[in-house]
Amino acid sequence: MTNCYSSKNIMEEIKCRIKDQYKNQSNFGKKFGASRKTVSRIINHGTDIDTFFKMCKMLGIDGISID
Repeated sequence: MTNCYSSKNIMEEIKCRIKDQYKNQSNFGKKFGASRKTVSRIINHGTDIDTFFKMCKMLGIDGISID
């Protein structure tokens, strides 16, 4: 996997990992069980913390530090 953005900006980290691991949001959505549109909505406007944590786990993001 290539170097991604710092986890200080977790949404950028998620986008980077999706691109590295799945090539695009459509491929990630298929594995995640959601459409590309839903994945995009979660990343850009997500308020469902459970879904957010499931995405992080699937992408291998084990810990998030809040500064």
